[in-house]
Amino acid sequence: MLTDRVIEEGTLLVDEDSLSFDIRIPWYRSLPLSCVEGIEVRVDSTSVPAADTWIAFGDTTYGLDDLAPLYDDWWTVTDPARVRVQAPGGFGSGPFEIDVTLSIRIPYIVERDRRLVMRERCVKTLTPGSGSR
Repeated sequence: MLTDRVIEEGTLLVDEDSLSFDIRIPWYRSLPLSCVEGIEVRVDSTSVPAADTWIAFGDTTYGLDDLAPLYDDWWTVTDPARVRVQAPGGFGSGPFEIDVTLSIRIPYIVERDRRLVMRERCVKTLTPGSGSR
């Protein structure tokens, strides 16, 4: 639905062993954090393991496995989430091709007796330090 806006341009930061950038929910309504089914990240065609991927909503950072029970915490459409991925030895200086597939469960849409899981993929080339963060 809002695929081209998943990765927010101008937000890439790189340090010694991690890379981070903002993403936005690709839906027109806010959803509980428990609705985040998964985030797959590739940097320059290299998959980042889920264990090396974190997401922050405001000041709180979570591992991807920590989101399932968070029914009372919400990802609002007005606020970005910060994704951070780690790599031993770092990432270099960029620019980087960032490829994100975000899987979001829409709890109020049912298809074939199952809740709809929307998978949105966004690919952008970003340069570190070009943003406002």
